[in-house]
Amino acid sequence: MRVDGRIIGIVGIESHENVGLLRSLVVGKAYRKVGCGQKLVAKAEAWAGESGINSLYLLTTTAADFFPQLGYEVVPRSQAPTFIANSAQFTGLCPASAIFMCKTLIANQALHRTSR
Repeated sequence: MRVDGRIIGIVGIESHENVGLLRSLVVGKAYRKVGCGQKLVAKAEAWAGESGINSLYLLTTTAADFFPQLGYEVVPRSQAPTFIANSAQFTGLCPASAIFMCKTLIANQALHRTSR
């Protein structure tokens, strides 16, 4: 996401078949709590849905209150799909204390949900 040509936020998705791992949502401090994070997640979800991904997972240590507002639910780490369970994010980059969350995507639902 850019404002006046400057990058103020970014998000990524690591994908395998119909499963995605939402990674690295970052919004510059001056642009937090004004909807930029929600817009970035909505764009990522729209891309995921268009790409055939039907479930997005994430791990967080700092945004456990943010993602439920966007429809993500806490799930046990033991329910992680193999692709996610074997990812670097899951096996080492995030601590075992990170909260594991999931959202099932329905075509275009993600884009509409944040526009209400």
